Amino acid sequence: MMLSQSNNVLNELKSNPLFQDVSENGLNQLLEHVVIENWPKRFCFLGSSKTQRQFYIICTGRLKIYFYNAEKDRKITLFIITKQDVFDLYQLFKWNHHDVYYEALDDLQIFSIPLPFIDQWMREHDSFYKNALPYIIIKMKSLESAFTSSNIDTTATRLAKLLLRHTNETTQKIETINGLPHKELAQLIGTTRAVLNRNIQQFKQDGIIDIKNKHIEIINMNLLSKRSKG
Repeated sequence: MMLSQSNNVLNELKSNPLFQDVSENGLNQLLEHVVIENWPKRFCFLGSSKTQRQFYIICTGRLKIYFYNAEKDRKITLFIITKQDVFDLYQLFKWNHHDVYYEALDDLQIFSIPLPFIDQWMREHDSFYKNALPYIIIKMKSLESAFTSSNIDTTATRLAKLLLRHTNETTQKIETINGLPHKELAQLIGTTRAVLNRNIQQFKQDGIIDIKNKHIEIINMNLLSKRSKG
């Protein structure tokens, strides 16, 4: 790895909340084993084919994690992860094996680290453990909320909650999911693209959102908040 690349990777690790409390020496040890990978948009694989060997940190782009039922030909999106997210903690912490798929929603730059190395490395750097715990809890809470909503709420309420969940409170701009095709948004809330489209058009007619160049813009936050409450 060139010196400029090494410096860029080191800066990325320092800015990542999971590694921000790791010592300089610990980060340099990690740096020696990082390989930069570039994955093209729509690149897809079964998790166990890669995550049993490597641990990954996203530098740029978005990655979809989903479950696929072949018998019903149905996908359920679990998460969309992006810059500073990592995968797969199931493998790293030796939890039960799980078969999920990964699909690149953008061109991705990924930091890849051999799983045996980082497994040993994190035993010597407990600050990583401490930072990983709240990270895992946030992901679990997000999954819990999505599961509860999918079984209780109407599609309109689920859509409103999805938009709010991905809205930056400071800028009131939708992040992470903005610009995604409607079929991807539909999979996030457990519905079909046709049903999602009807609800999006209703939101537009009600003056809640507008769509410009395939990007959703919130124009009435109060109405969106009310719609999220059913």
